[in-house]
Amino acid sequence: MADQTFYYEYPDGSIAERVTTAADREHPEGVTLLTAAEYATKKAAIEAAHAQQQADVEAAQTDQKKNAYDALITANFAPAAAQTLSGYTPPTGGDA
Repeated sequence: MADQTFYYEYPDGSIAERVTTAADREHPEGVTLLTAAEYATKKAAIEAAHAQQQADVEAAQTDQKKNAYDALITANFAPAAAQTLSGYTPPTGGDA
């Protein structure tokens, strides 16, 4: 029997793709069947949200490191020591 692909959205908003045979067409309880296009759109939105969340975390970490670096510079640490201790590398050719 030929395989069939089904696309689901669960009540919690998660999505899944399931490949099954035509003889096994039972769907999980509580899911909403999606078209391939709907699934692709939802998947892209979830991936974009995840990427944005990761970028936000990385920006917050960079801000935290820069704040630590600035505090060390204010406390008269040498720039190289401040970089090592804070984990922050200031941009080259400009202000820290």
